[in-house]
Amino acid sequence: MPVVVSYRGHEDRLFKRDFAGEMLDRYPDLELVDYGFVYHRDPNFPQDDPNWFLLRKRS
Repeated sequence: MPVVVSYRGHEDRLFKRDFAGEMLDRYPDLELVDYGFVYHRDPNFPQDDPNWFLLRKRS
């Protein structure tokens, strides 16, 4: 279920959700292969706080 996040004083413009979980629930032939994230306080690789998921369709 999407959660509304206030963005520069506006509502209904930015949402957060469990995208990978929703895809896995909706398509049972997908499997989670790998996932990861980056932390903004990492001294070696400072970035924002992105996360990623690698899904694969089972044959």
